[in-house]
Amino acid sequence: MKRVRLYIFLYFTATMTLDVVYRALDKLVWHEPPQWRRRFLDQGTGYYLSMLLLPLLFRFARRWPFRLTPSRIAIYALGAVAYSAVHTSLMWASRSILSPLIGLGPYDYGAMPLRYLMEFPSQLIGFAMWIAAYSIYQNWLRTKDLENQLIAARLENLSHQLQPHFLFNALNAVSAAMYEDLGRADRMLERICDFLRSALRLPESPMVPVTAELALARQYLEVMKARLEERLVYEIACDDGATAARVPALLLQPLIENAVEHGQDPASGKLDIGIGVERAGGCLRITIRDRGRGVVSSGNGGPPQGHGLANARKRLATVYGGQAALSLSNHPGGGAVVEIQVPA
Repeated sequence: MKRVRLYIFLYFTATMTLDVVYRALDKLVWHEPPQWRRRFLDQGTGYYLSMLLLPLLFRFARRWPFRLTPSRIAIYALGAVAYSAVHTSLMWASRSILSPLIGLGPYDYGAMPLRYLMEFPSQLIGFAMWIAAYSIYQNWLRTKDLENQLIAARLENLSHQLQPHFLFNALNAVSAAMYEDLGRADRMLERICDFLRSALRLPESPMVPVTAELALARQYLEVMKARLEERLVYEIACDDGATAARVPALLLQPLIENAVEHGQDPASGKLDIGIGVERAGGCLRITIRDRGRGVVSSGNGGPPQGHGLANARKRLATVYGGQAALSLSNHPGGGAVVEIQVPA
C-alpha cells in the first residue's frame, strides 16, 4: 500500500509539472510572460488537492460500488457535483491564502457562481477517472485473491488424494511384515505414526519449506527401512542455498514411493535411493534417483504415467504453470531418475 501511495504522489507531481510547463510555454508562444509562480500556484493547488481528496473518493466507491441502476447513477451524479464543489472551494481558499504569501498579491478567481460551473467538466473527468481506476484495482485484487484460493483448494484436493494412497501402501507393507517378523511390524507402525504426526503438523499453507519435505521423505524411508532393513540404503542432500525454498506440500512423497516400489537392483534386490536438492540459475532442482532397472516405456512408446507422476505434474502445473518441469528418465549410471525444476 505504501508503494501505491508513492506511485500516486509521483503521478500527480509529474502530471502537474508537465501541465505547468505546457501552460507557461503557451504564454511564451503568444509573446506573453510565462508567470511561473502563478502557473505553479494554480496547477499545484489543483493537482495536490485532487490527490488529498482521493481517500474520500475511494471510500465513496467502496460504499457505493458503481451499478447501472437509476438509484446508483443518481448517487454518482450527486457525488460528482459534491466533489466538484468541494474541490473548487478548496482551490479558491488555498490560492487566496497562498497568493499573497508568494508575492502575487490578492488572488482573483473571477465570478464564483460561474467558476463552479466552469470547473465542473474537468472535475467530472477527474472524478470518473479515479473512481474507475479504483474499481478496476479492487476487481483485480479480488480476482487475484480468488485465484490464490483456487490454487490452494486444488493443492489441498491433490494432497488429500495422496493420503489414502500412502496409507494403503504403508499398511499393506505392515500386513506383510507381521507374518515375517512381529517386532519389525511393530517398529514400522511406530514410524508410520511418527510420519503421520509430522504430516499433520505441516502448515495449512499449500506451500512448505523444502526442508520440511525432506524431513517427511526421511521419515517415510525410515518406515520402509524398518521393513527392508539392510536391503534399503538412502542418502538425502540439500545445498545450503536451497533450504529456504518452498515447494507444494507432499510433492516428493509419491515420487519416493515409486522409487521404493520400482527401484530395486535386479541382481541383488537392494534399494539404493538418492535425493538431492540444489539451487542454480534462479531454479530449484530436485532429483530422486534409484538403481533399479530404469524406465520401461509404456505401450504408447513414452515413459510410464502412474498415479505419483500424474499427481506431481498436476500440482506443479497448478502452482507454477509452464515455469516448472518434471522428467523421468534413465540415469547414465543405471536406474531411473526423476528431476523436478521449479522457480526458486
